[in-house]
Amino acid sequence: MSKVVTKNSVMSQLVALEQFLNQLKEDVEHAKYRRNQLVVQSLQDASEELASGFKNLAREKLSRAHLNIKLAWLRASYARQLFDAETVEYELGDGDYLELTEVETEFLPAAKVHFSYLESELKHMRSEIQARVGKAK
Repeated sequence: MSKVVTKNSVMSQLVALEQFLNQLKEDVEHAKYRRNQLVVQSLQDASEELASGFKNLAREKLSRAHLNIKLAWLRASYARQLFDAETVEYELGDGDYLELTEVETEFLPAAKVHFSYLESELKHMRSEIQARVGKAK
């Protein structure tokens, strides 16, 4: 069941999004390390979608404004997650974020079995897809 899009709901979502973007922009501006171009680009894209959302709201194109909001949240969320990951890496030091520094030998056999199973499942799915595509031609 989808919610009914109203002028008030679109307005409140736009305001919440604008606040989120402003906070993120402030965080990025105050970062003491190199700026990530993906974060900057995602922020610009989200800001453009936000502006389009406000324009569509003014034109009372609520469904279009709602789509702008969804796209802007997606881009803003991506920028926030990437920025947060970079912040963690900066705080820990280069090369320490999400990297395996020690190999736990006790987990290697189980991991190999699991990944072998996943690889065989992917190969099986690929062959099924190719068979279906071949039948469709």
